[in-house]
Amino acid sequence: MSDFGDFEFERKFLVLDMPAVAASDPSPVLIAQAYLFAADGYAVRVRLQGPAPAGLDASPAELLTTLGDDAIGTMTAKGPAAGGTRYEAERELDALVAGQIVSRAAHVVLKVRSSVWLGEDGWIIDRFLAGNAPLMMAEVERDGPVVDLTIPSFCTTEVSEDDRFRNEYLAEHPFGTWAEAYRRELDTAGPRFVGSLGRNQFESS
Repeated sequence: MSDFGDFEFERKFLVLDMPAVAASDPSPVLIAQAYLFAADGYAVRVRLQGPAPAGLDASPAELLTTLGDDAIGTMTAKGPAAGGTRYEAERELDALVAGQIVSRAAHVVLKVRSSVWLGEDGWIIDRFLAGNAPLMMAEVERDGPVVDLTIPSFCTTEVSEDDRFRNEYLAEHPFGTWAEAYRRELDTAGPRFVGSLGRNQFESS
């Protein structure tokens, strides 16, 4: 248990092409999550997750039915993020209850998550489905502030401080509806990386 308690320390990056290293995870998981409340950086999330099925072309409702006996349910309260730090208190929730809540939610985020170790850091790579396709993001978490980070070559730009890439925003505003506008924005502004968290090192491609 970290001395920081219910605080999480993470950095997020946009990924344009699924990195080959993601295939090294033998057990990717399917995540379905809904937000009961989201405003001003605060959010309450219900999540159901389980082993990812082989086929991912089914409808969101059909994908939910694949989360069977091995599914895990959680409820999480989140606070606003600042400097790569966010309050996050997660508690276990009965998977049946979590599934019923998610299946009744108006806006659900679906994604497949792969986990890999790169150097001394554990990374997760999320491939979003349904309305948020073709979004992919990579995320690294630590027990304390994520400083002096070696950033993998598959990370195109950092979105840690861009609220549009928070899942509660994506639940209401699917990436598919603004992907082209964002790509034009990225082409104009170029990649950006947070410079206030120590020294960024960039892995060569």
